[in-house]
Parts: sequence; C-alpha cells; structure tokens
Amino acid sequence: MYEIWLGLNIIYETVRPALGWLLVVALLWLALLFAVVRSSRADWRKALPATLILGAFAAVATFVLGPVFTASSLSELRYWVDWAFLGGSALAAGTGAALAAWPLLAWLARRS
Repeated sequence: MYEIWLGLNIIYETVRPALGWLLVVALLWLALLFAVVRSSRADWRKALPATLILGAFAAVATFVLGPVFTASSLSELRYWVDWAFLGGSALAAGTGAALAAWPLLAWLARRS
C-alpha cells in the first residue's frame, strides 16, 4: 500500500506546479474543438491513423523518458507498482496527446 501512496504523491508533486498551464491548455483545446466541430469540412475518420501514431509515439516517449522527469531511471524500478505507474502514466500521456491532436489533424485533413 505504501508504494501506491508514494506513486500517487510523485504524480501529484510532478503535476502540481503545472496545473495553471494545464488549465490554459485545456481551455485552448476546448476552443479548438468547438471551432473544428462547427466546421463541417473536418474529416475525423481520415485523421484517425495519424492521431493513433502520434499517441503511440507519445506513450513510448513517456515510458522511456518518464523516470528522467522524476530524477530516477528504469533500472531503479524494482516493484510491480513502479512499473504499473510508469505504464499508466505512459498510457495517459499517449491518450492525452492523441485527444489533443485529433481536432487539429481532423481540420488539416479537410474533406475536398
């Protein structure tokens, strides 16, 4: 149980300084999403493969570089909880990158 609590604290302390920026980015993303949805020319299906590739790249990059951001390394991950948090963080980062990029990619892949 201690390892889970420690992992949650590490994520909280890592994200806490950036909460203001995350709010600004979320508001900008909502504005972009609203603008793209109102545009009837966006092609959501055509942009999906590029979105999935971008999300997978972000997940792999987070998995490899994630420990560096917490002043750690992959060799220091000894417990299953450490690997679970790293994998979950990587999946969350990949999903976030894909969701953030999908409206823009759909707008760029306009129907002709």
